[in-house]
Amino acid sequence: MPTSVPYVVAVDAGGTQTRVGCFTLEGVLLARQVGAGGSPSHNHTAAENVCSTIAAAVTSGGLAVEDAVAMTAGVAGYPIDGDADWIGTFFDGCALTCPQHVVNDAVIAHRGALAGEPGIIVVGGTGSMVAAITADGTVLGSGRFQHYAGGARHLVYDVMHRILLGEHVDADRKLVETVLAWWGAGDVTDLRRIALGLGGKDYNDVKRRYGGLAPAVTAAVDTSPLADGAVTRLAEKTAVGVRLLAPLVSDIAVPVALAGALATDPGFADRISRLLSAGSAPSIRTAEAVLDPLGGAALMALQTAGVPMTPQVLSRLQFARVR
Repeated sequence: MPTSVPYVVAVDAGGTQTRVGCFTLEGVLLARQVGAGGSPSHNHTAAENVCSTIAAAVTSGGLAVEDAVAMTAGVAGYPIDGDADWIGTFFDGCALTCPQHVVNDAVIAHRGALAGEPGIIVVGGTGSMVAAITADGTVLGSGRFQHYAGGARHLVYDVMHRILLGEHVDADRKLVETVLAWWGAGDVTDLRRIALGLGGKDYNDVKRRYGGLAPAVTAAVDTSPLADGAVTRLAEKTAVGVRLLAPLVSDIAVPVALAGALATDPGFADRISRLLSAGSAPSIRTAEAVLDPLGGAALMALQTAGVPMTPQVLSRLQFARVR
């Protein structure tokens, strides 16, 4: 028999995977599951992936669907400051009947990382988002300034373009060999042929194929000038988005948190931290995240359920993060 206990559902639906957590109203983690990507921008079966992961979490926790009192879902690809027609049916396949709050995944990352305080979040993974939440709760993305830094696949595009142009040196040999092996190419000419042949493939499959090579690039930043240059350029583009938004948060000091596999990679994090700490007004500093994005979604769901955010609840959510 399912356990009869009120709980909230937190959802972090990104391009690569969907994470779901069920939490008591005291912030204790009851169940957690990971499923396939839940971003409509990157996954053809995004809605099905999210609903099946929610169902798996509820089942694994021995919970009753009717005991869920609130759900917050951060969905990559959902407009950060608007609405989308597709969201009206996105959760139709889920059995939950509780109030549901859907936001862009950058919003839950921000709420978790800065524990609800004003500031900026940089999300870098399959996709990319730079977003600010101001003192009055206004959510703004750098896209309002026609800015987009790029995610994992864009990092790989940069590297591959330079390989195809011959812009690499002996120190890049290992990385070039890794790129060739990833695509099954015998040489650069063969790589060019393979890249051209991707034109008729499924767009989402191609994006994932490129993005999957990003960890090899970030792992080579200390040994390959090619990797170093690509990661630095992406960090520079991202820093521009942060600086565009910073004056909207404060004219004195602005905290910036990083979320996502790419943004939190040591090579990228070190470069953007140094870029942002260079003299500017307002002062910008990177801050260690208080909660991960799933914790941010849980925080928002608990608030929807009328649960006050006490130090004890926050501490339990932090404990759930490291389990």
